[in-house]
Amino acid sequence: MRLASVYRGSHLESEHHGSIAVVDARGRLLAFVGDPAHRTSLRSAAKPFQAVPLLDYGGAEEFDLSGEEIAIMCASHGGEPVHVGTAAALLRKGEFDEEDLLCGAHAPYDEKAAADLRASGEEPSPLHNNCSGKHAGMLLGTRVMDVSSSRYIDPDHPLQVLIRSTLAEFAEVESDDIPIAIDGCGVPAFFLSLHRTAYAYARLMAAREGSASQVVEAMTSFPYYVGGAWTMTTPLMEAFGGELLAKEGAEGLYTMAIAPSLRSELTERLRLDDDIAIGVAIKINDGSMTRGRNPAILRTLEQLGLDVSARHELQRYREWPLRNVAGTLVGEVRAEFELEFV
Repeated sequence: MRLASVYRGSHLESEHHGSIAVVDARGRLLAFVGDPAHRTSLRSAAKPFQAVPLLDYGGAEEFDLSGEEIAIMCASHGGEPVHVGTAAALLRKGEFDEEDLLCGAHAPYDEKAAADLRASGEEPSPLHNNCSGKHAGMLLGTRVMDVSSSRYIDPDHPLQVLIRSTLAEFAEVESDDIPIAIDGCGVPAFFLSLHRTAYAYARLMAAREGSASQVVEAMTSFPYYVGGAWTMTTPLMEAFGGELLAKEGAEGLYTMAIAPSLRSELTERLRLDDDIAIGVAIKINDGSMTRGRNPAILRTLEQLGLDVSARHELQRYREWPLRNVAGTLVGEVRAEFELEFV
């Protein structure tokens, strides 16, 4: 199903196809586009669930974790100094250092941070990796579980086995029904349908206590630590003041959870019986991370009834103008789809 159209002048030039699932915390499919049963990898959208085992084992108390530190464990951060410093602080709490990180190194996603690093003559370290907070949290997880930190990224490591079962619990499937591959940072990458992915996010948002609620509170209270200046995720969560949780995955996946407190804004077409959390999973089939995805995210929220136009910080993500090398406006990208309400 076409989610976004690329126009040159008034002529259709390209298309971004994909699917969307909107699911409540009871597992009921509320709305969709395309195939809500489409299975794809969560990639970095798994990070909130990957942080839960550390917290279940009492890691927040054991290591006196701040909200910012929990948020960085769920982050695809831009490698800005505040991100690098927070991830390094996590490592120190477990008596680890950056050599213990198995995520590899890449240049910061944030353009300014990358330019500053180049100007300094320094090479990127594993701490600049967008997944460094997640990996630091996993290392702390091996401490509280009292298991070896060696090869903590391997699928058969006790921590990774527990993470897979944790995600399975939120999605209400069996662990063995979640296929795995290897993510860009080396840990297992999990595959779920968009329906089950949205359901897992709805259940995460619905948690009123425990580790899941700690994750939601940290991510929504400190959204800059979840992304930073490089991504739409931070201003999106800021715009909704803690009532919407958002997380990107690679290859065009985007996930959100809407708090029950936003029910008054939601369309009656959802036929909600009571105040209940809602999860959203969007997949752009060609893997577009910005051009096709961002307009689709905002159109989805608008069709669910949320007033995106009143949240001015999001308008630059709604419109996607195309300019040639001389700066002349030559076209635009528009999200053009209608949610089908169940």
